[in-house]
Amino acid sequence: MTISSDGLRILFIAPAPRAGTVQYTHNLANALVERGHRVTLVTGIGFELADYPRKYTALEVFDRYRPRPLRLCRFVWHCLTFRPQIIHLQGAQHPALYILLWAMLRLLGSASFVYTPQDVLPNSLRPYHIRAFRFLYARMRHVFLNAKQNESLVIEHFAVPRERITVHPIADLTAFVREHIAAELPDIPSGSRVVLCFGLIEPRKGIHTLLSAAPEVLRQVPDALLLIVGKPLMDLAPLQRQLKELGLQERVRLVPQYVSFAQMAGYFTAARLLVLPYENGWNSGVLASAFGFGKPVIATRVGGFEEVVDDESTGLLVPPKDPAALADALVRLLRDDALYARMITNVQQAAKDISWDAIAQVTEARYADVVGIGADCAVSQAR
Repeated sequence: MTISSDGLRILFIAPAPRAGTVQYTHNLANALVERGHRVTLVTGIGFELADYPRKYTALEVFDRYRPRPLRLCRFVWHCLTFRPQIIHLQGAQHPALYILLWAMLRLLGSASFVYTPQDVLPNSLRPYHIRAFRFLYARMRHVFLNAKQNESLVIEHFAVPRERITVHPIADLTAFVREHIAAELPDIPSGSRVVLCFGLIEPRKGIHTLLSAAPEVLRQVPDALLLIVGKPLMDLAPLQRQLKELGLQERVRLVPQYVSFAQMAGYFTAARLLVLPYENGWNSGVLASAFGFGKPVIATRVGGFEEVVDDESTGLLVPPKDPAALADALVRLLRDDALYARMITNVQQAAKDISWDAIAQVTEARYADVVGIGADCAVSQAR
């Protein structure tokens, strides 16, 4: 297979139209176009980045509520005319859909399939998922992961050869928010030291541990305010009951909704720091966005966070499921202004070191390997 003078033809598939996976794909697609490639993103109806500047083609095809045969026909026609050389699947929430798309698209041309799972497993794991993922991984020419710890997981559970895996971090998912949106600041008391826990609310995120740590934090830092913001993927009754039992309703706010980009920018701007008390996980776009907003992070030693957070430099790392250690870290970073100022400087530098262009360069090189040309040739012909 050869590369045309206008670079590789790359088709991204990210079925969910909102949240981190499609934001990740948006940024990577833009960076690859800037490097001279032609890119199409196929996503769901209601694509949340439809009105933001982009350099790639976007097709809204998938609808979780009902089939859209006309949109599917347009998608197939685009594939026939675009003739992608790389088909890059994104996300781990829809393995059955990815297998169906693989079976269909491989009949339309000679594209090579690659995969970025983002999360190693879906939020809601079903009995058939492991078998589906093994089938899917076996048909991918390359796999991109966002944390080193995930490499051993996909090798062990899905039999992916190590030489077909590339690990690179996540850059700031939401840089476009600061560039194109005026932040909507939340209504918070003046002088509050805001601790923000942001993202999908689900059992593995360790919210119970955070609430258990909150009384000691609030005792030692009277002006602290804890905000827990995100779309719930769990029953909130236990969290609400815990809040009531601890008497924290006035000092801890639970905002169970998927907020707008303007609201997100407001929460991140108002925050003194981000807290990620995960019990387990694979990576976090919230962490990358926190660095983009220049905020230090307190995180647990799971999810590859220790690969990104430099303990005592860009944040503090604590054991998971340890309310006392989490409280100590929160109190320290809320009260020690000198430490906080040093971390702000370090975080800003760390954010610059992880760029979408650098990620695009690595991705481009792996694409070149997959289609059977040298990386230098891919770059020179793409420009």
